[in-house]
Amino acid sequence: MKKGLGMKIKLFLLGALILLASCSPEENSPTIRFPADWLGIPGYGVNIDQQSFVEPSGICFHPLRKTLFVVSDEGEITEIKTDGNPVFRLKIPGDLEGITVNHQSGLLYIVREGEDVILEFDPEKRQVSRIFPINREFQGNPNFLQKQEGYDQGIESIAFVADKDHPEGGTFYAGNQWDPACIVEILVPLESSQGEEAEARIIRVLPFKMDDPGGMYYDRKTGNLNIVSDAYNILVEITLEGKLIREYAFLGNNQEGLAKDEEGYLYIAQGEGGIIKIKDLR
Repeated sequence: MKKGLGMKIKLFLLGALILLASCSPEENSPTIRFPADWLGIPGYGVNIDQQSFVEPSGICFHPLRKTLFVVSDEGEITEIKTDGNPVFRLKIPGDLEGITVNHQSGLLYIVREGEDVILEFDPEKRQVSRIFPINREFQGNPNFLQKQEGYDQGIESIAFVADKDHPEGGTFYAGNQWDPACIVEILVPLESSQGEEAEARIIRVLPFKMDDPGGMYYDRKTGNLNIVSDAYNILVEITLEGKLIREYAFLGNNQEGLAKDEEGYLYIAQGEGGIIKIKDLR
């Protein structure tokens, strides 16, 4: 991730957040330490990265293959086992920032930052099968998601939420880093379009506000989104309607990817390097 804002701006925003919390405690969920089993390394967890990934920026657990998929700023996608052992690794052009899986089809969806497109990736064929450019328009504003030359600060994280009654099989939730920092719901024509390229569009902006939502995953057991802000080292659990359930002080540095497997282990892809594994005790 190439930060589009300077450290002074981040510190200003952090100070504003702290001030807001102190002025309106009844409107803010108290931040508590994330409950975890550190797997033998207190306060940190186990680094399962065996391949020295450069700037890992997204991660997801594939429930059908029982493996993890990781993408990087350097345009790499790799499949690894949950202990870090490699399965395969290849290059896809572009700055890859987030990855999610459709647990029904087994297909993966990857965000390419800067262009703000969603790539459909077939893990069996190990190739991109379709491309979905995201329309930046929302509610009449053609540049709701702003694009600024020289800055990559667009879509950073993505999660697919399946719905058997939805005509497209479900929708996507994505975190936009800055300008504006927001969580959006995106409609992608997974079923209605069979061509190699089709437009995706924003259908909703969640009321929940969060700067730099660098990683997220959807928990099918709770029906909630879990989102990490690497600007503030916090993790929040929110409903699909944008209601805050809980806020945690979160471990790691430059957290850009977040995934949870079926055994309750949590995986954190750090932009500065490393894939941290802990046991989620919530």
